[in-house]
Amino acid sequence: MHLITRNCILNLLLIVSPHLFAANDMIKIRLSNQEWAPYMGKNLASYGIFSKLVLEAFARENVQVSYEFYPNNRTLEVARKGILDGSFGWAISAERQLDLLYTDPVLSANMVFFERVGAKKKWEKLSDLKKSRIGITLGNFYSEEFAQLQKQHVLITDTGTDDITGFRKLLAGHIDLFPIDVEVGQYLLQQNFPADKRAQITWQKQAFWIAPMHVVIWNKHPRAEELIARFNLGLKKMKDTGDFQKILDETRKQINQEK
Repeated sequence: MHLITRNCILNLLLIVSPHLFAANDMIKIRLSNQEWAPYMGKNLASYGIFSKLVLEAFARENVQVSYEFYPNNRTLEVARKGILDGSFGWAISAERQLDLLYTDPVLSANMVFFERVGAKKKWEKLSDLKKSRIGITLGNFYSEEFAQLQKQHVLITDTGTDDITGFRKLLAGHIDLFPIDVEVGQYLLQQNFPADKRAQITWQKQAFWIAPMHVVIWNKHPRAEELIARFNLGLKKMKDTGDFQKILDETRKQINQEK
């Protein structure tokens, strides 16, 4: 007879009793957050689109979330080390799964390359960019394929501390390409660079990675599996009722009005 894991048991219970956790005790958790507008940000309406969705999904299953903001390169590490209970906005990687449990995907990042106007880099597969200088941001993950090509020194990368630095390097001609979610890239350019600088940068329509983004919980948390199950159930309720899209649209509108 096969052994049944705790996670399998929780999933089975969710199928049998969709209201399993509704009457359970309140759980309070702390999640790391960061500056990744318009999805996340300390000064954004509701702390950003992603932050609002996470808060609402957990709230529907009696989980109270508080956010603590960290620099980009530390945001995931405090979750992996158990300093906080978890984080969110992260793609799955084999390395991260050593320390973290993942929820169902919440949103997907549409990862594209930004480049200078008049300096288009054509490619069909990532390895075609072996002669290009690609800027990356410390702590970010750009797909398993990208990581493998980087490890093999097929892709030439230049690491910066944050995404703004990446755009500055692109404008200065120190790099040829800068990979980032298309909505995040557009927002950062609008917020941080004058019109004459923005006019020098464009982005490719071809995405190199559609990256599902998840909430992650430290796998040694005593109620880690339960928190994952509660979130997934809350997220499903939001999508089934139409609240998910409504909250997403309303929060995005509020943030855009703040520009």
